[in-house]
Amino acid sequence: MSFFYQNRQEQLYLYLSKNNPYAVHLHRQLELIYVLSGSTTVTVEQQDFLLTPGQGVLVFPNQMHGLKHVKPGHNLLCIFEPDFCHSFRQFFQNKKPAHNDFTVSSLSEHSRIALQGLKTLAAAMEKDRPTPSDVQVYAEGYLTLLLADLLPSLPLQVRKNTDDLELEQRLLLYLDAHYTEELSLESLSKEFGVSRFVLSRIFTEKLHTTFPDYVNSRRLDYARDLLLSTELSVTQIALDVGFGSSRTFFRAFHSAYHTTPGAYRRQKESS
Repeated sequence: MSFFYQNRQEQLYLYLSKNNPYAVHLHRQLELIYVLSGSTTVTVEQQDFLLTPGQGVLVFPNQMHGLKHVKPGHNLLCIFEPDFCHSFRQFFQNKKPAHNDFTVSSLSEHSRIALQGLKTLAAAMEKDRPTPSDVQVYAEGYLTLLLADLLPSLPLQVRKNTDDLELEQRLLLYLDAHYTEELSLESLSKEFGVSRFVLSRIFTEKLHTTFPDYVNSRRLDYARDLLLSTELSVTQIALDVGFGSSRTFFRAFHSAYHTTPGAYRRQKESS
């Protein structure tokens, strides 16, 4: 399983997602996930929420989360900056929910109108990027209605300062910026001021992977992008993404994708 920091730039992103899983990640924006059909499991910081139509979650900034479908269906995704709805910015800066899930039937008619409005905007926006300013204005209004209704129903807890994220979150932020470089548990131990055994336990117990497997997954994701978007040699790609040798790269790539980098590139070019 892959984990990553998602460096999003847009103020607002609206999308109707069909059967799309998302690996565990975090970003500085909020994310609204609302189930329209089928059923979906959303994991937020070790909590699993099984959602059916009419249910959703509101993920706060820098909360680790991922999504997988249990039954095929559609979800409304709305990702927005903490200051997109200015009146609520203070809630997102120093608090997080004890639980992130909600059921629209327990909210007011305003929330149902807001969610229907966001769904309509998302349907119109599927092939239109970036988000036009008029759509942003409508979305801000709908989100303001929804948040005014929803936030009082979510028990909020004071969280650590955003500069002092949980160690596993800071690890992901750091590795996202440095995974192409030479890395080891020893170098991370010096960077974060904790023992290599603490770091190793975070990977195995909280992220359910190992340090080498995590770093390799990030490098391999980047390698696949380079194979398809550039004409760089496989050897050069191996070095650019952080593998010490092409032999190590070939072995890791074949283990992950059951083919060679060259065969993967040819297959995608011919499809």
